[in-house]
Amino acid sequence: MSDVATASDVRRMEKARRQAQLRYAEIQATRDAQAAVAFRAELSDVVRSASPLLISLLAIDGLTLDAAVALIDPAQSWPHQPRLSGRSFKHSAHNHLLRYYIARLPPDQRAKPPSHEHTFHRINGNWVTMKVVDHLLEPEARIAPVWLETRCGELRVQLDEALPETLATAAVGRLVEEIVDHVAWRGRGWRILATEEPVASYFGQTLIIATGSVPYRIAWPQPAVSEGR
Repeated sequence: MSDVATASDVRRMEKARRQAQLRYAEIQATRDAQAAVAFRAELSDVVRSASPLLISLLAIDGLTLDAAVALIDPAQSWPHQPRLSGRSFKHSAHNHLLRYYIARLPPDQRAKPPSHEHTFHRINGNWVTMKVVDHLLEPEARIAPVWLETRCGELRVQLDEALPETLATAAVGRLVEEIVDHVAWRGRGWRILATEEPVASYFGQTLIIATGSVPYRIAWPQPAVSEGR
């Protein structure tokens, strides 16, 4: 005797599936909330400094550092990746500065690649990426006509075009805004410590500037408290 599904069976299966989907969504939401708490706790324990240039770049877009940090999401494979040791990271057109910077440092001074980041895109095609690198919040940015990034208190500005030889020679000791003017460093008193020749024929010189870093502890926004509680 056959035992095919009846109309009642179909209704029960559909109801059971809907209930399972709702329960799964609740479990997933709880998991995501708990993971966010763990992620924020990790960042709070890790980050103790920030680049002053990052603060300036964010301020141009009306953002505070606290508000910007709240936008960082964990990497897709977190918490197992990225590793907290080792320097394996993907190569791309916009991280040539970091590769060159790493190559010239002794092993005990090499900063690891970013563990987490968030990019702010601008309508003119420029962008600013905020990165967690070791204990620091660092920027990497494309602000035409330059690429720039900071690592451990040092700003590296790479020009799109080579400077005339006389200007490149005379650049050391001058204020960076005298060579490349931008509101983010205008009036800071940051002077060029050195210049480096292009790493490839289609780039200009790299200007090296000491900016230092500033102490920073993450202040996560507090959840709103409903009235009556």
